[in-house]
Amino acid sequence: MYNIRKKLWILTILLFSSAALIAWIFPANDEYTPVAPTGAVTAQAQNENEPLFGGDVERFAAHRGYSGYAPENSISAFEFAGKMGFWGIETDISETSDGAFVCIHDDTLDRTTDGEGKVTDFTLEKLGEFSIDTGNYLKRTENRKIPTFEEYLDICGEYGCTAVVEIKTIKNYDAFLSVIYERGMDNNCVIIGAVKDLKEIRSRDSKIPVLNIGYYPEPYTDNIKAIEEIDGEKGVLYNYPQVDKRAVKATHDKGLYCAVWAVDEEDVAEEYIEAGVDFIVTNEIPARLEHMVNENE
Repeated sequence: MYNIRKKLWILTILLFSSAALIAWIFPANDEYTPVAPTGAVTAQAQNENEPLFGGDVERFAAHRGYSGYAPENSISAFEFAGKMGFWGIETDISETSDGAFVCIHDDTLDRTTDGEGKVTDFTLEKLGEFSIDTGNYLKRTENRKIPTFEEYLDICGEYGCTAVVEIKTIKNYDAFLSVIYERGMDNNCVIIGAVKDLKEIRSRDSKIPVLNIGYYPEPYTDNIKAIEEIDGEKGVLYNYPQVDKRAVKATHDKGLYCAVWAVDEEDVAEEYIEAGVDFIVTNEIPARLEHMVNENE
């Protein structure tokens, strides 16, 4: 009788564990919360003498935050990316009419919020009246306000993530850089954008890596020529159909960083990792914790 009870007890534990595993793999719609590994959260700013890239490691940056599991460019998306151990968190920055900076991809409010009109036409206070109303798992997202640049950088700093910042529309480059400096993120930041914006950044800062953004089907060689006009640490963030292993090698041979966006299939990501890309921007690929550079969760 004792052995029977023991076997039933073991079977109960196995069934319970299996049910929990299935529920984690196949979550109910709009109720999924990424499960972070246990451990203390500690901010680890990049050492100023330590290169941002290097070594045989995988680096994933969460596209507009972990936007596969929260509305893009939301506080929740940024926090999920940090909790899941991403190396970097990518966002888009525009300047308000009163000189503040906010995280939003489009030039207008229309697609992602309950507002209408150009982002640059509003003050920061006025933008605070609008809420994000589009995106994944919207119902479980509590904070739907448009994040400020400062809020985004604070989250990157809290979780030790690299800030991957794409310039959309800004005029005051000095103020933009001052926000980065004040948050102590200049040693753990990458700035993405058009060459004209990157030239403005480089004329003011000699250290932060800058990457020109490339769009398919533009030839990858055009991006290489464009970014070579800029001094210092630099590279290209390619729309991934632009580049194969040969193109990655050609970019590196010029002494340039090479990254790709937005790769959402793990087999494609593996090909780029094998080719040696410096980082991958993704919407969907979960942080593979045994390989990720960020170990703060």
